[in-house]
Amino acid sequence: MKTILQSLVDEIYYPISEGLIENKLIKRELTGTTEFTKEVAESKKYKGALADCLISLLQAINVSEADKSVGAYTDADKKFILDWANKLYGEIDEPLVTMGAPKVTICS
Repeated sequence: MKTILQSLVDEIYYPISEGLIENKLIKRELTGTTEFTKEVAESKKYKGALADCLISLLQAINVSEADKSVGAYTDADKKFILDWANKLYGEIDEPLVTMGAPKVTICS
């Protein structure tokens, strides 16, 4: 049996914490230990949780210096993820997400 939590981990295929996924499941009133079925996959709650997790990928910290990058997505990667999330939001009649310019904070 595959659980809803495991299906999200597998579908996102980029390592994000299970705690973050569990938070999104709770907000969407889903239980991670519930069996993942076709009906669940097609539900508004599951699609919303998946879209929420995808958006969290875009909010991850990217660090770049000279020719080295850690956790950095290309602009094409970001567009693909945002388009995928917005497709899901559109299917469940929720507002689409737009991404603003990146913000930099320097602490001394």
